[in-house]
Amino acid sequence: MWPAAALAVLLQPWGLVAAGAVTVVEADTSHGTTWVELIAFCIVATAGLLAVELYVVLKPASAQRRLLSLRTWMADHTHQAIVLGSITIGLWLTGKSVYEPAS
Repeated sequence: MWPAAALAVLLQPWGLVAAGAVTVVEADTSHGTTWVELIAFCIVATAGLLAVELYVVLKPASAQRRLLSLRTWMADHTHQAIVLGSITIGLWLTGKSVYEPAS
């Protein structure tokens, strides 16, 4: 089980985590505190996955029951989440595009 847990952490979409980290601190890597912030962001971004993996390893029966109910809920609400996420990202990008030339 432990190798599977390690692979799950290593195969996480690190590109998205890195893009989020660069956005969060605007990637001014000339300061040491920026690197600390980047590392902290990456740890927080992966903490959710690590928590689920540890939950599955430590309490498999309870985790299976809860994760299956979460999977069912996600399957029932996938389309709504995609639409809401797309609208939110589209409005944010539109607002950013309008704001930048105006400032």
